[in-house]
Amino acid sequence: MKKLTTFVRNLLSVSPAEAKGAVIIFGIILLLIFLMFGADWFFAQKPQNLVISSPQMLDSLTVTLDSRKPNYNNSYQYGGQKFDKFESNKKAYKNFNFDPNTASVEQFEALGLPKFIAERIEKYRSKGGKFRKKEDFAKIYGLLPDTYERLEPYINLPSADDESLRTPQAEATNIERVTAGSPIMEKPSESKEVNSKVNLKQPVRFDLNTGDTTDFMKIKGIGSGYAKRIIKFRDMLGGFVNAEQLRETYGLPPETVDELLKYGFIKNGVRKFKINQISVAEFRHPYLKYHQAKAIISYREQHGNFKNAEDLKQIKVIDEATILKIAPYLEF
Repeated sequence: MKKLTTFVRNLLSVSPAEAKGAVIIFGIILLLIFLMFGADWFFAQKPQNLVISSPQMLDSLTVTLDSRKPNYNNSYQYGGQKFDKFESNKKAYKNFNFDPNTASVEQFEALGLPKFIAERIEKYRSKGGKFRKKEDFAKIYGLLPDTYERLEPYINLPSADDESLRTPQAEATNIERVTAGSPIMEKPSESKEVNSKVNLKQPVRFDLNTGDTTDFMKIKGIGSGYAKRIIKFRDMLGGFVNAEQLRETYGLPPETVDELLKYGFIKNGVRKFKINQISVAEFRHPYLKYHQAKAIISYREQHGNFKNAEDLKQIKVIDEATILKIAPYLEF
């Protein structure tokens, strides 16, 4: 202790009392560090009794444990087996109608699901779990949103929208519509009900710029997710100039676009920007980056109004391909 105090005194050029105080403080700090790590080690050795009081708690614990598993080289471990992160994308898959309450693990794998997801679904069913509507299938832990959107049209279950049509209020409204203008209400036969359900899903030709989600969902391979995504992209564009623009919708499979083009056409025009009046804050379009839109407005302010799309070629940050794509949305 005396040697240590002398060392600190010579090192810091302090008085004997100050050197002694510094040694005591350092000693307390080292003791606290030792106690902290010692406590962690001691409690880690004691077995902990975990009481699972509900299925929800079990699911939460499973998710937590899965999230703590290490990820090396885009792979992870599940059930003692190693799976590639992009395994489902590498495998060839096919789309077909299926019931998630009865489909086998092999069928799920044929649909493009990783084996551990398929086994997770089977385990969920073995514990009494049941899928009552399409949206329940999307809640399977680990199922990617894009995969669900691709499979949704092929799930042999009603959707939440279909369930909403079966409420007493909706049924009463339908009855009023049937009886309006008719003194006698006849009970519809089963064949008429079947025909009406078939007609609801029968695709018809429609304008791609005015069609709603119902029109798009009648096309094979398009569920509510893809339908909303198409409409969102259409609204961002200001409308489709050419039906082939559908292929630019993020994640939409080419074969689904081919099917959609059989029924979709362009009749109504697009929403246009008044290029000689619009401000930078209002000039937003998927085909233009912010710095390009800003360059257009800056050029207009320096050189005057644009006469036609050819004038845009004077702006160096915009190539000719972009000008051709944006031109139908500009009003001079």
